Amino acid sequence: MRIIKKLRINFCNGDVVRRFYIFGKPVIEYKKTGHKRKWQLYHMPKPYKGQRVFYLKINRIHQTSFDCIQQWMDIVEKMDGFCYFVCDNKQMEYNVFTKPCWFHNKKFAFIPSDRKTLRSELKRILHNVEREKLWRRIASSMMTPFIHAAKHNYTRSYNIDADDIMLLAKSDALAKAFIKAEEYAEQHDLDCFNLDMFVSKTFGIHWSFGVVYVRKPQKCIDMVVKNTNWRKNTKLIEQYKCVYLKHFNFNVDWLFTFLRDTKQLNLKTFYIENAMVVHMPDIAISRHWAFMFQWRNNNINFPILRYLYADEIWQTLPIYKECVQINIGLSEKSYTDFLNEFYHSNHLFEHQMLDFALTRKILSKQQYKLLKN
Repeated sequence: MRIIKKLRINFCNGDVVRRFYIFGKPVIEYKKTGHKRKWQLYHMPKPYKGQRVFYLKINRIHQTSFDCIQQWMDIVEKMDGFCYFVCDNKQMEYNVFTKPCWFHNKKFAFIPSDRKTLRSELKRILHNVEREKLWRRIASSMMTPFIHAAKHNYTRSYNIDADDIMLLAKSDALAKAFIKAEEYAEQHDLDCFNLDMFVSKTFGIHWSFGVVYVRKPQKCIDMVVKNTNWRKNTKLIEQYKCVYLKHFNFNVDWLFTFLRDTKQLNLKTFYIENAMVVHMPDIAISRHWAFMFQWRNNNINFPILRYLYADEIWQTLPIYKECVQINIGLSEKSYTDFLNEFYHSNHLFEHQMLDFALTRKILSKQQYKLLKN
């Protein structure tokens, strides 16, 4: 690790802040305006009382990770939220600035995963599972938003895998969807309300993390601590037919599934009508994953399976009957508006090739004008 590192933070309004890290810790920063520089010591910002808090868990660097992060930052800004990046990868933290992602304001801070508070409990919960150390590290990251929110009395927080989930809709529309989800959660006194990443895909079985609205972080922690022997609780397993625990018990997602099924936590799931989602875009083309999907007309549709693999059986599944629909008026093709705006292209390369093709008389003038315009 370099002793001193200087990073440039880019803001959407054109401002630039340069921040100096010493031994990986932010220490001092300055903002340049004209020929003047305003220096100040770094102080970690905090949310104001009652502000929505977003915990964006980021760790895995891949081709589209910073696109996913940028979209979540845009959503946080639309919802006037405060952003904590939960990050254990120092290079990922640096890359958020250097790629760069564009920040809307300075309402953000980086925090590491809490590996101490629930260390012994997570060790018992995941004892002897395959790749135990890996899943314990992931569990620490998953539980950090609960621990941090409970410690600071945040009652409106989001626990999001921000480096590998992209919702293909404009941020202002998604902000409306999440606010509607919050209202439903309040009306029905939910402990957590998750986005339908796995529930419909598993016929109602698996409640998972990914995008989760959290109302009662301390209650969730209490139930996790109370159920360290969950895999041996034959009484509850038999009573609620939690047969999946014989095969799927390797992470805290499955523990929360168990807590939902045994009615120890009030957990429900929502989906956004006509929204398209990409989960882990770097491997979305893989047939065993193929995790691009759209909720539409009571079904969850998988376009990669449909158009690429022509899989007539698994290309469409019913949305699980207990999932709550959030409808914000997205059209079936709203994702194209988002993609064309988010990944705008002037097709410069293609226009250059058109000019070359015309010069070499490969194209007629009529074809050239048609394509050029």
